[in-house]
Amino acid sequence: MDTDKVKTKLHDTQTASWIKTATTSSKAICTLAGRYRGRPDCWLRSLHRGTHNFSWRLHWDDGGEDWLIRFPLPGKTMSDAKVVHEVIAMQYVAANTDIPVPRVVAHGTANENPTGLGPFVIMTWVEGRTVADIIAETGLGDVDPKVLRVLYTRMAEVLLHLWSLEFDMIGNLGSGESGFCISGSPWTREMNELVRAYGIDIGVFGTGVYHSSTDYVASLLGLQSVQLEQQRNSVYDAADCRMKYATRHLMKALALKFINRPDNHGPFKLFCDEFGPGNVLLDDQFRVTGVIDWEFCYAAPAQFAGSIPSWLLLQRPHDILNDQGADAFLSAFMPKADLFLECLEWIEQQNETQTTSNRLSVRMRQSIQDKSAWFILACRNFLAVDTLYWELLDDFCWGAGVSIEERVRQFTASDDGMLRVRERFVRRKILQLRDYQKEFG
Repeated sequence: MDTDKVKTKLHDTQTASWIKTATTSSKAICTLAGRYRGRPDCWLRSLHRGTHNFSWRLHWDDGGEDWLIRFPLPGKTMSDAKVVHEVIAMQYVAANTDIPVPRVVAHGTANENPTGLGPFVIMTWVEGRTVADIIAETGLGDVDPKVLRVLYTRMAEVLLHLWSLEFDMIGNLGSGESGFCISGSPWTREMNELVRAYGIDIGVFGTGVYHSSTDYVASLLGLQSVQLEQQRNSVYDAADCRMKYATRHLMKALALKFINRPDNHGPFKLFCDEFGPGNVLLDDQFRVTGVIDWEFCYAAPAQFAGSIPSWLLLQRPHDILNDQGADAFLSAFMPKADLFLECLEWIEQQNETQTTSNRLSVRMRQSIQDKSAWFILACRNFLAVDTLYWELLDDFCWGAGVSIEERVRQFTASDDGMLRVRERFVRRKILQLRDYQKEFG
């Protein structure tokens, strides 16, 4: 789905302006970090730009460890609370697992940052290469199978640690007088993108916690409908509008089929939208030195953490589906899924701490068999839900041999009342699209 170019141009201008200021602020940045080091004479050893953040590696000639100072990028990060949520997630994981996490030195709000660069976090620098970089050296298809097994094992170890963390509500991690808690609705990567690149008002998102998977999934499916309705260029033409309208109705109709009833009311699991091979750092012996980038982490339905990871091919599934189709995607994905599950099962056998039914490998294997992995991915991925649904779910749920056009007719125009409601929506969207095209030129 196309972004709202009017919104992204506005936000990209904001980002460029901030970067211009930041890259001439080295002295102020060292002064800020020096508050916590006890000496201001640092130098900026390297610069790192990610999707949502801008960072510098800081060095002092005092024999101590290097630090990383990181700022959320204005125009890319749409929540003022992102830094706080990430810091709490790092502290919680460090306190409750053996996952090596950078130590948080300090963090502050924009008002607490005299550089004028906004909220910040300072943490210890972690040496190592990411799993993604190691694989990229040869390409996934040419990685030595023994090496890939080791790399998948390291990823599985981290996921098993996270699987051990349990919560009684769905929401963001917070902290209070009695320690860590769940506080407020999850702030996800997709929600950030809806505001940043698709023109959705941040006020449409919930603010409270959720007590069941069904309620949370229903809220996500509701947001998908809001995005389709509010984004001015969410459709290309009338036929595309009818297809997307049908997708959202079909996803809602299928929700109860895919939600696991036994853990509907918990326990819930820690889930990180951006966790993948780019987050796990290894040394030359392939030992984990650190796990980084804990933004967009929240307590989520167990099925989110219990689904087979979508990053196994180091590409987003919907990109492969769009380019090559479902058969090619599954032909590439399934051998990697089998290998990953073998690695996960091997670790579980070394640590007999859970009943067989609650083993992560069992849950992940089941998510492939019953297709719930793709339903959960489609729920989370607002901007690729149409591709994921029609390529991986529709035939499985309703039977093959029916065209998209016929399925759309069956579920949105089987009687005159449904047809009138749909066509009113289509006309409204086409008028929106024309207004957008006039403004964008």
